Amino acid sequence: MRSSRPLRAALAVLVTTVAGSSALRAQEEHRPAWTLAGALEVLNGGRNAWGVGPSLGIRRDFGPRWGVELRAALPAFGRDAGGAALDLAATWVHFDGATELGASIGGTGFLVGDNSEVIGGGIGLYLAVHGTRWLTRGFGLTAGADLRTAVGTYPGAYAGATVRF
Repeated sequence: MRSSRPLRAALAVLVTTVAGSSALRAQEEHRPAWTLAGALEVLNGGRNAWGVGPSLGIRRDFGPRWGVELRAALPAFGRDAGGAALDLAATWVHFDGATELGASIGGTGFLVGDNSEVIGGGIGLYLAVHGTRWLTRGFGLTAGADLRTAVGTYPGAYAGATVRF
């Protein structure tokens, strides 16, 4: 009987360690994460007029797949067109090793102009898809396409860098 005490103690330590590490690992996998992306965006302002400018987005992940994103885009510097947008969207992401693929759907507050005249905008729908290649755990390169609808349909594309923290 005396030899079973050390066996029981070792078994108790093993069970506690395995259960504790599994719970800790599950907690780390579901811990919310922030992603900040800076990019150069190109916008088709209609009538074959294009605008180019910066965009900045921040995403908060809630769990391994879902999150919310806030983006501000100013593709206002173009010869014939430009725009400004503030987007708020629900996001879905899928990870495959160092590659992240995602989609967003939400609302946009959007203005688009032709030369110096505002020709469209308002509040509308925002749709986007993106791909990110993570070069390190916290830094990657991203590219994507988006579509804003507000008194017209305005497609765009962007490419830039992203940081995860």
